[in-house]
Amino acid sequence: MSTKCLAALLVVASSATATAGEPTSPPSASVTRGASAFEVGARVGGYGFRREAEQPWDECRMNGMGVFGARALPGPLFVEAGLDMYSSLDPVNATDLPIDRTSGLFSAAIGARTQIATWLRGYVQLGGGVELTRVSVPYGNERISDNKALPEGFFGIGFDIKLAKRTYLGSSFRTLVMGNFDYDPARLEMTDEWSWKPTPDVVFDASPDVAAQFQFYVRRDL
Repeated sequence: MSTKCLAALLVVASSATATAGEPTSPPSASVTRGASAFEVGARVGGYGFRREAEQPWDECRMNGMGVFGARALPGPLFVEAGLDMYSSLDPVNATDLPIDRTSGLFSAAIGARTQIATWLRGYVQLGGGVELTRVSVPYGNERISDNKALPEGFFGIGFDIKLAKRTYLGSSFRTLVMGNFDYDPARLEMTDEWSWKPTPDVVFDASPDVAAQFQFYVRRDL
């Protein structure tokens, strides 16, 4: 065998040995995370609209509960979808129109998380959706009712603590922008429409308003 052939065989053999000794590349992050990239949870809370500056957020107070699911994205990002059911409480202010309001809120959001401690995590999120609501008010011995589909948007912050393996307890605060109605009965009685039974679109003329929402939730990584 010639010297050139021998040298070529040695080069090929050394390359094969080096390749065999290299560790295989680790699985991608999405595979490593596996099912923990998904989470589900349940929450309870309430929200209310603000009457005027320097006044409490107690106009049309709503309490309810909901469920949500989230999916982790690369880095600190995540997306969330939720369904919540809310119903109105008795008016706090005696001058408020006693409105009966039941709403289903369908929402989606994108957010970013940060690990504050091994047991504590915080996040911010921005989202929107639609509110399907049924509203009614008394009119003499009758009621005026209507169904509405109203857009909503929100900005939220939250924190959760680790209770057990893959189980977390948290709270969140959201500033909502959503449809609200003018509940002032004195204003309504001054209008000509209120002299006879008005149509629902006159009574329930929604306009954008700001509400504050606070929630508690339990979530679990899958």
